[in-house]
Amino acid sequence: MNRNLFFLLITFIFFSCKENSKSPAKIESEPKTEKKNNITTEISTDIGQLQKLIDLSKFRPKKVKFKYTFIDNSNGRVPGPSDSFLEAILYFDDKTMEKIQEMSQNAEAPAPNYQKKAFKFDWLDKQVLSELENSDSLKNLHRDLIFGTNNGECWYLKNKILFKKETN
Repeated sequence: MNRNLFFLLITFIFFSCKENSKSPAKIESEPKTEKKNNITTEISTDIGQLQKLIDLSKFRPKKVKFKYTFIDNSNGRVPGPSDSFLEAILYFDDKTMEKIQEMSQNAEAPAPNYQKKAFKFDWLDKQVLSELENSDSLKNLHRDLIFGTNNGECWYLKNKILFKKETN
């Protein structure tokens, strides 16, 4: 009888530890939202949330990370239009990235006027920042032709795109 109780207790402890080890991964994938006065900032890896901000129907990324800032100017003495800023990194497989690059090369679009420093998002990891720093501005900077925005800018890296859009 004591042996069965001991086995049951050990099993319970084992499953409890296993459940606790899953919790941190779940927390990391949840969006981080911060609100200060009329400014709301969200950092997320949720493709569904990003889909609400840009069109991902042509080329669906494998994974994403983005920072969306919304400045609500609808209140105050003189209400005005709200502003928003989107910074994103979208990861694609080899085949999809080849299609994106081919489509961009075939499209006749004027050269955008952004520079590398505009894509040095403060939340990017060192590896991506290093890849950005070593990339060629003439080959990698493109107007948005794939996410359905009028004013989006893209910087192509190896199997990923840095995306930036401002609305004000």
